[in-house]
Amino acid sequence: MKKHLIIVISSIIISFLLSYYLVISNQGELQDYSLNTGLLSSLLGVLVTYVIYFLALKLDRLFPWQTQTNNRLFVGYILQAIVSFILIFGGIYLYAHWILSTEDFFVTYQETLIKLAILLCILLMVYSVIYFAFYSYYSFATLQIESVKQERKQIDLQLKALKSQLSPHFLFNSLNTISSLVHVNAKRSEMFIRKLANMYQFTLNSYHSTLISLEEELNFVESYQYLLETRFENKLKIDIAISRDLYQTQIPPLTLQMLLENAVKHNTLSIDNPLKVSIYIDGDYMCVQNNITEEPKQKTSFHIGLKNINTRYLLLAKKGISISNGANFLVKIPIIR
Repeated sequence: MKKHLIIVISSIIISFLLSYYLVISNQGELQDYSLNTGLLSSLLGVLVTYVIYFLALKLDRLFPWQTQTNNRLFVGYILQAIVSFILIFGGIYLYAHWILSTEDFFVTYQETLIKLAILLCILLMVYSVIYFAFYSYYSFATLQIESVKQERKQIDLQLKALKSQLSPHFLFNSLNTISSLVHVNAKRSEMFIRKLANMYQFTLNSYHSTLISLEEELNFVESYQYLLETRFENKLKIDIAISRDLYQTQIPPLTLQMLLENAVKHNTLSIDNPLKVSIYIDGDYMCVQNNITEEPKQKTSFHIGLKNINTRYLLLAKKGISISNGANFLVKIPIIR
């Protein structure tokens, strides 16, 4: 509402001043400028302004400023000038022909039309520059706001991933494993504690990172893998087959860990039917696949794993993850280069 009020008021003022100047510059007498002239010129000005405004919106979609700035500026100026000239000259012609009964229009108003054409070219140039400036500012402000929103959403997702990692249930199981190892195998219990400490250190250090290298994530997963294999022994087998050429690609932190955790949580592990997890590359995707065993009767889950990962990939890579649930459970995540 405020925008349209500004359009109407500004167009009335400009058209009033423009028509007033054209009349007195040609006639030299103030009384020749009538109320009807001012009213009709104001109505014509509002009409032309709205036509130019909606034409600009249409051109913004056809020739985006971000990618076709020169084309948008040039094509916009030419089209707006043509449309403005047709509407204004047409309006003046009808006014002169029907109301003033002017017979030889172009001879009588030749000087006025030339002045009007020059003034319109100047006004349209000023309008194009001002419109571009406001559009650029609006686009920049919108981009900044969207960037902040995405950053806050990313932090929220990171926090949820961290919450999952620091869950009391996971810590309880880890401490139980340490307790069972400490009197049986001191070296393994020491190694378990080191891996657990490394894992928590990585989790806390990567909290503010939206992306890390795949090598860092794999180093973290190696610690997590040791904890799981120590805890479940022959009930769990994890195979990672990733070329070192991909180690410098990027990945949201805790992605692979959450997928491994998801596999462990949703399957029953036994010696007769161990859980087998494979991490490998398939084209432009990294795949995490596991066989499907019996669903555990009791499981602790925050229900954020796959949804969390998918949302983060949509934010960071503009591509979601792919999930297949058949003979095996397969999650394919895009490789971010």
